[in-house]
Amino acid sequence: MIGIRLLGVIFIGWFLAACQGNAFTIHVRFPDVKGLVKEDRVLLNEQQIGKVAGVKYTSKADFLVDIAVAEQFKAKLTDKARFYVVQDTGRPGRAAVEVFASGEGGNPLQEGAVVQGSTKTEDMVNDLFASMQEGLRELEGQLEEFVDNLKEIPQKEEIERLRKELARLAEQMKRAGKSAKEKLEKEVIPRIEQEIQRLKEKLRKLGREDEAKPLEVELEQLKKI
Repeated sequence: MIGIRLLGVIFIGWFLAACQGNAFTIHVRFPDVKGLVKEDRVLLNEQQIGKVAGVKYTSKADFLVDIAVAEQFKAKLTDKARFYVVQDTGRPGRAAVEVFASGEGGNPLQEGAVVQGSTKTEDMVNDLFASMQEGLRELEGQLEEFVDNLKEIPQKEEIERLRKELARLAEQMKRAGKSAKEKLEKEVIPRIEQEIQRLKEKLRKLGREDEAKPLEVELEQLKKI
């Protein structure tokens, strides 16, 4: 057991020396470094790939962290990579820079590049917002299609399909965020209600007014969300 630990210490010492002698260096801006200091580790998937070469407080009231990464790992540093300051679980009481390489693609960072670091909480919020925005765009597309279908006088089978589409929209909105629900209440429901009333009037002239009732029932369910 002692032998394995000793080998580990020797390997890490060799690794850090290699990083210092032949390393790829970039600079990461962080609003807070949480005690990060020079010689702390740079990690990727809990594996050390480099070390912190320097930490400087800047005139912009943030910190510029120099990280030196071993050449064989520099391909992981792209413009899609994310950088966090975390607690180093392998070295209690120490901090580390964690690199999150987000899948394939991305343009390789150049030697000496300056990139923006963030916190995992901040990125979670940004990802959630982006997801909500995508959901709103999808909702708008569905609404346009739904309204277009209502502009014509549909057959009974088509009305049933429209009812199912409205029910599906309601299920999606149950899982949507606050902004999506506000958009539903202020923009989507009034427009759908207007188009259903127009369709109902067209059907009334044909003696088919009752066929619009299932759509009205689903609309009422949508209003309750």
